[in-house]
Amino acid sequence: MTTEHIEETVETFIAPGLLLKEAREELNLTLEDISSRLRLRVEVLEQIESDQFDMGKLATFTRGYYRSYAKVVNVPEQKVLDALDQLGKAQIEQHDMQSFSRKTKREKHDNRIMKLTWVIFALILGMSVLWWWQEQAQLESANDAELIAEVETAKSMEQVEETKADAPQTEETAPALDEAEMLQLDTNISELETDSKTLEKETIKAPEVPVEAKKEEPVAEKAVVTEDVVITFSSDCWLQVQDASNNRLYSGVKKSNQTLKLTGKAPYKLVIGAPNAVTLTYKGKPVDLSAYPAGKVARLTLPQ
Repeated sequence: MTTEHIEETVETFIAPGLLLKEAREELNLTLEDISSRLRLRVEVLEQIESDQFDMGKLATFTRGYYRSYAKVVNVPEQKVLDALDQLGKAQIEQHDMQSFSRKTKREKHDNRIMKLTWVIFALILGMSVLWWWQEQAQLESANDAELIAEVETAKSMEQVEETKADAPQTEETAPALDEAEMLQLDTNISELETDSKTLEKETIKAPEVPVEAKKEEPVAEKAVVTEDVVITFSSDCWLQVQDASNNRLYSGVKKSNQTLKLTGKAPYKLVIGAPNAVTLTYKGKPVDLSAYPAGKVARLTLPQ
């Protein structure tokens, strides 16, 4: 094979920037003309013609510049792009953009941290609510236990008092008198009888003095006093009532079919051990206790 044949088969490589520059000069166009058509700065066009584009830019933008330049100077786009690929400086990057990838990873990481934070916050809030509810339940249980203990104490005290009242009273036996004391006592009795007879003989009947009829004085009608609080009990129930001055008007156990009437300074604070065993009126008007469940202590203030 001769040297001439080798030269014919080997194609001479021409840089893409040089192709565009030669085509522009053939059309008698200046860089300013191309700049006005492509809306690119002259410095960018000079870098394209000298194939000194910024390697930090994406290859897609670089290839776009070359394609637009080729259209303006009537050079086949594929020819320019092939030369650009052969140059090896503007291959299209197949991997994702690093900056975008880093941003996406950072966003995913931030989202995970945010979700974890919300989960921890929800757990803390739930535990706080549960702790508060348990504390309230324990406090109410302690109050109920204290009231029940008071009721039991009052009942036991009343039972003891009833037992004492029912017990037969023992008569006190007088000490036996000796014979001398008995003789002296008989002598004193005889002297008293003699003196009484003598006084009866000497007594002169006094004239009877007419007793003037007493003038009937008009009896003032008593003012009807209406108690503020009237409580009727259908069964045994512990009760405590305080007025506005925190004076304890009553505290104890009432038996079935008993009635308690109280008057003081309103408002009244009532604690009822068994609200279902009580009928309550305030200033003559009934008070509804159906909202308080059976077996629970009722606390209310009158007037409501």
